[in-house]
Amino acid sequence: MVEISKGGPLGILAGGGGLPNLVAQAAARAGREPLIFALAGDAEERKTSGFPVFRIRWGEIGRLERLLKEHHCKEVVLVGAVKRPEIKDIRPDFGALRLMPRIISAIRSGDDSALKSAAGIFEEYGVELLDPLAVAPELACPPGLLVEGRTALDADELAKAAEAARMIGDLDIGQAAVACGRRVVALEGAEGTNGLLSRVREMRLTKRIPRHGGILVKCMKPSQDPRLDIPTIGPETVEMAREAGLDGIACEAGRTMLVGRDETFAAFRAARLFLYGIRRRP
Repeated sequence: MVEISKGGPLGILAGGGGLPNLVAQAAARAGREPLIFALAGDAEERKTSGFPVFRIRWGEIGRLERLLKEHHCKEVVLVGAVKRPEIKDIRPDFGALRLMPRIISAIRSGDDSALKSAAGIFEEYGVELLDPLAVAPELACPPGLLVEGRTALDADELAKAAEAARMIGDLDIGQAAVACGRRVVALEGAEGTNGLLSRVREMRLTKRIPRHGGILVKCMKPSQDPRLDIPTIGPETVEMAREAGLDGIACEAGRTMLVGRDETFAAFRAARLFLYGIRRRP
């Protein structure tokens, strides 16, 4: 894990959801000065209150570089849900023009390639991209059975869904899979985890799978850079899993972020779903 500074400014390139503010709060507790760069169309300013917020539109790379320099910010963390933009929606400023071929290539490539390209741009500007869990280790999912559900965890279902999640991760397709009735019934694609759960719910309604049961497993892709698009589980995920009729969720311990540990655990208890942290393979 990268050694991070003990103090000074920390840039938070913020997508959607509540995670950016939680990471900012963790950074502030550690003596850092959080600066939130909110991606227009993704970040929610009401969830990033209390810290300096700069709205950044897609393509404003020159402006972002200038702001980082003005605030002497040498470290950045990327957190929150980010939707891949359409090329037509990018309005490049002068600083982005020379990078447009790389930006277009990244948008057309897989998730890992796109994110690594973004990391490379930061490094060219002398800015270190950090692992979010290095900044907020308290948000890491612990190992073991963390919350009991109305139905016990099925080890065979867990194994099948975990194997499927790792297989699609190898192909840079997604991070999650659902198993039900001890068979894999759905894989995450470009729609993300919420879209996957919506699809499972629809399959229940159309009686393509049993009405209840099953598990969602979410894992980091085997070759994934942990600084980029780390798997997350939060109350919204729990609610969608409940609506999809699942028994519970399992995710990689130490490599998954919880969108508020107490809030997430409470959501699992309220939904009567189990939460299990998968220990990493040696």
